[in-house]
Amino acid sequence: MLSYWVGGMPSAVALVVIGGALVWRDYLRQPKGVLSLTSTGSLFHGRWLHSNQRLVKRDPLLNKPQEEEHQVRCDYLGPWVIGLYVGSQRVWLWPDSVPEGQLREVRKLFHRPGQ
Repeated sequence: MLSYWVGGMPSAVALVVIGGALVWRDYLRQPKGVLSLTSTGSLFHGRWLHSNQRLVKRDPLLNKPQEEEHQVRCDYLGPWVIGLYVGSQRVWLWPDSVPEGQLREVRKLFHRPGQ
């Protein structure tokens, strides 16, 4: 509304179009699939698996990971929601986004007693 008042109709339309494009880009960048977590000591790694893929650790011909693996860091462990960084991507795990048993396993994985 302020852009309409200051710059008129063209600036308001431009602002709405740019805002819509940014929202659409963020929507398309959301992760899709299942996050598979592995831990080695205190380091956690994850990779996104799409619904038609299965977890393949290494490509037998190239001896390289077939799926891109990201470092996973938990920065918020609340009673209802878990905040993770998968690489540079922010992911929130809500109770309705993960089956209850799996959410409990993730919570145990990242819980540090005494902290």
